[in-house]
Amino acid sequence: MKRRILIENKKLLLLLCIFAFVLLSFLLLISTTSKKKDTHIIETTTVPEQASVHTPEEFGANGFDKKADTTALQKAINKGGTIVLKSGATYIIDKPLESNLTIHIKTDKYESATILQKAKDSAFIFDNKSILTTAVTQPISSKQLYIELHSTKGISPGMLLHLKSDKPWYWDDRGYLTKGELHKVTKVDGHKVYLERPLVEGYQAGKGEEVTVTLYPSAALYLENIEFAHPEPYNTIMVKVNNTMNSKLQNVTVKNSKRIGILLHTTYQTEVTNALIDLQTTKDVTSGYGIQDYGGTGTFITDSTFKRIRRGVDFSGDTPSRYGVVENSKSLGYGKGKLASGNSGFGTHSTAEYITFRNNYVEDFNYGFLVRGRDITVEGNTLNGRSISFIAITFGDNVKVIKNEYQSSFNSALDMFILVYDNYKGKIEANQNVIEALDGPFIKGKIGLLESFSIKENDVKYKKK
Repeated sequence: MKRRILIENKKLLLLLCIFAFVLLSFLLLISTTSKKKDTHIIETTTVPEQASVHTPEEFGANGFDKKADTTALQKAINKGGTIVLKSGATYIIDKPLESNLTIHIKTDKYESATILQKAKDSAFIFDNKSILTTAVTQPISSKQLYIELHSTKGISPGMLLHLKSDKPWYWDDRGYLTKGELHKVTKVDGHKVYLERPLVEGYQAGKGEEVTVTLYPSAALYLENIEFAHPEPYNTIMVKVNNTMNSKLQNVTVKNSKRIGILLHTTYQTEVTNALIDLQTTKDVTSGYGIQDYGGTGTFITDSTFKRIRRGVDFSGDTPSRYGVVENSKSLGYGKGKLASGNSGFGTHSTAEYITFRNNYVEDFNYGFLVRGRDITVEGNTLNGRSISFIAITFGDNVKVIKNEYQSSFNSALDMFILVYDNYKGKIEANQNVIEALDGPFIKGKIGLLESFSIKENDVKYKKK
């Protein structure tokens, strides 16, 4: 009897071991799969807490009266660390608040605090200053993981590295758009500086191509539950963020800056979540961007709403913006022809590569999407209302328009689904799109100039004459 119990216990133990092994293997599989991220996608993480905590009230701010709080806010910001504003308060300023140190500005509760800029100027400027500029001495191959410099003195892991060529960008040459890219330094070994991502471009440094490198210390901006506003629409850039790494903007609202709501200038892996941008842009404004990513890398914008703007999000730069993603967001316009030409729900502006617009909703612009760049993917988006075309393509190469939908409202119809300008001669792939009402051709442009054009499994309903 004891021997039978022992055998049965051994069998039970064996079964438990097998079950544990299977469970562990399954968990390891999930973990491995989750780490195989597309280079466009950045995982959303929590904001790290800063060492010191300050409030503007420590320096005389009130937030519930009509007096200017500029000096008190600036003194709190100068302390660095975490700045806590009172939920529901309105802090009045009359000149821009500025910082160049990692800082976290948030509220003490869930309700937003407002920073009301009464001057016709920016409300907040984060400006991380460069610490050195040097030159690349050896040619660089595409996909290389390091660059070689004459001197690496002063360079350390974690720094932000901006590489800029004197050679013009491939398309839409305006005299200042050049090759270049943004990287994070991971290691310094002799004259070699190793990077977190492989280099995108090849550069003939030392052989007729001048390539400079500018380095910045690691610095980040964290904003939570903050509203920036003017008392009425002004032609300004409300928030400027320059040369940061891993910045996070959560539940940020911007109102009444007709030019640009948030400018992300050469930032690396910035996350914007649950933003509300309402600019009240007018027809005289040729920018009108809710968020402009200018020369950034890895910008990730999700679950955000853009209202009364000329374009919800724009990717561009004097060197290319790369690996940006906008998903699960809304861009709401005034209607066809109501703003300056080129208005679109979302778009790229010449110097942009590897940009993805996914699962967004767009309503009432000239174009749902405006594309100028290389390797742009527009997938799973919905356009509703009065527009000329779902997408307009002007410069670049390799544009994918996949599984999108146009919804007709109040008997509206598109003039064409895809508008191709004569400057574009690359590849277009347009597959599995659904179009409820089309009043003209599926694609308009000189198709014979394209390198290739693929149309598959599109569901098109033409408007009855």
